[in-house]
Amino acid sequence: MDALFFFRHSDHEDAELRYALRGIAKHAPWIRKVWIFGDRPEFLSSDRSLIEHVPHEYVARIGKYRTPVTNFFLMFYLAYHIPELDPEILWFCDDFMIIDDLSPEEARRDRYVENMDNVTNRGTGLWKESLWRTYDFLKLLGYTGYNFEAHAPTYFTRKRIFEAWCDFQDYVTEDRWFGMLGPSAILNHAVLRGPVDLVSRAEEGKWVGYHGSAPDLETVRRETTGKVFLNFDDAAFNDGIQRFLEERFPERCCYESDEFSGSQDTAGFEAVLTSATRDALETDKPQDRRIYPQVILKSRNEFPEWLNQRGLTGEGAEIGVLRGEFSVNLLRHWRGRKLHCVDPWREARAEPRYFDKNNQRQHVHDHHYAETLRRLSSFGDRIHIHRLSPQDAATGIADRSLDFVYLDYRHYREALLDHLQIWSRKVKPGGVLAGHDYLDGVLPSGHFEVKSTVDEWAAQHGLMVACTGEPVWRSWIIHLP
Repeated sequence: MDALFFFRHSDHEDAELRYALRGIAKHAPWIRKVWIFGDRPEFLSSDRSLIEHVPHEYVARIGKYRTPVTNFFLMFYLAYHIPELDPEILWFCDDFMIIDDLSPEEARRDRYVENMDNVTNRGTGLWKESLWRTYDFLKLLGYTGYNFEAHAPTYFTRKRIFEAWCDFQDYVTEDRWFGMLGPSAILNHAVLRGPVDLVSRAEEGKWVGYHGSAPDLETVRRETTGKVFLNFDDAAFNDGIQRFLEERFPERCCYESDEFSGSQDTAGFEAVLTSATRDALETDKPQDRRIYPQVILKSRNEFPEWLNQRGLTGEGAEIGVLRGEFSVNLLRHWRGRKLHCVDPWREARAEPRYFDKNNQRQHVHDHHYAETLRRLSSFGDRIHIHRLSPQDAATGIADRSLDFVYLDYRHYREALLDHLQIWSRKVKPGGVLAGHDYLDGVLPSGHFEVKSTVDEWAAQHGLMVACTGEPVWRSWIIHLP
């Protein structure tokens, strides 16, 4: 499932989006990828496997629509055409916050505010008029009349969007307020076709919102206890809510650039880095050459073709698969016969040295495993998935049988030394032992002791280490004689 934001720059230097992303990273780490549809904030990470910006112009050209696009139904239709968007979508605006753990099953619930059949006072204002115009169209066409404008992360599928557009396109305009509101139109359309998991937002009791008022910090702390979703408007995004969000999400997350020079969190982030890691963040500097060995590939994306050029096209192994994204890259570009994908996809709360953002609850690992199976299903006999610990998986693979092993599992010293010892024996003479996250330091995403451990192990065995040239998340490469 992907997260999709409809985003326009805010008056608060896009701080709302920053906190919304931190909420996803902390409480919905099973999200495959985040898409920012609209304006581009300065602080986005450059890792497009995690987060990507899509300007309106990229997809608006399919119908020569005016940009920026303002009508939400039209934005859903255009977002549907983003080529790599996942079939399942959790939709956000920048003021939709996840403030406690959210499972994929909970995210798929269809939350509604009210059944408008039972509401007699229509209210006034552009938004109310648009809501009731949507309701009138729906009832005229024989649909249900739920209000799905829940101001919370909302579950869609590309199929739902496509089918609703096909039936309702004559009622969609380019104006922000005229025509049908996207969430209510698309989800009422889905209700008639089913299956849906309808739940009243009020009866569920997991949402709190502040609109038109400015709560103090103690009020926000008290009223968000036990809640999962927080929403606010511009008038309420005052010191109280900002202080609450800063308390809840003080650290930069994986969706934010390591090199962003904005005012938030810079000092705190730099303070937790070791001197070596801090130097590593400064690219193209003389000290970069001092810290790292020879760079032989621009990035790890070139690793599969590099293996091909050396005739290493038999069997290989990736240790630590997570969601299978790097596995796909390997299999698409490497001409090898078989890739062994090794990962237990198991919660490791009892492993005190394993401090990493991917050390999540079991339901998250189960979701990642399902995502990996889906991603790799098209590769047939070229893939062998081992849902085992690296130690257990190694017992089923013969020594000196693999052309390469790529380690991306535990990043602390003791575990990495163990895996180096076990898996180096599986590589045949002339093969390659490699791995990810070639750095040392305590970062918001985890505690890394990879560089010092790999360098020490290689020196003890008389081996040379080379690396890739990414700014931070490099890979290390050792050719085994």
